Amino acid sequence: MITKRTFIYLVLGMACFGAFACKSTRGVTSEAAMYKAIYIDQFKLTYFRQLLIKSYNNSKAVQEIIGADHSGFTEPILTADDHKLIDSLTTIDNERMKIDSTAGNRRAEGAEGKRPLGFILEKLTSKWLDSLSRQRLKISGVPEGWVE
Repeated sequence: MITKRTFIYLVLGMACFGAFACKSTRGVTSEAAMYKAIYIDQFKLTYFRQLLIKSYNNSKAVQEIIGADHSGFTEPILTADDHKLIDSLTTIDNERMKIDSTAGNRRAEGAEGKRPLGFILEKLTSKWLDSLSRQRLKISGVPEGWVE
């Protein structure tokens, strides 16, 4: 009975030691993966906010929604170049929505005009935006302070 208990403690002790010994390599991968997820989410959230603001002509209602929202990461994650790119892309996408709205007279009654929510949802769920955010992450790199 005592040898069985000793054997169990020995196996559990080795398992715990193995888990803690591997923590340092897992931590780096885990932190890098966490930063990647945060960066991609922040990129997409910034894109969403900018396109929402532009597509609704910076209306007071959208300003209130954006002002009341506390989504995202509090520390700066995106670079100035990321913000410039997002600004230019959302300007282009807003122009596309305007062009689409002029063709709205050929759609069914009630479907005329700009359709920003559907357009934004389509962009946010597209593989294009995910791919772009991953490319931008590669360019900006993971800050040394995030991965120790």
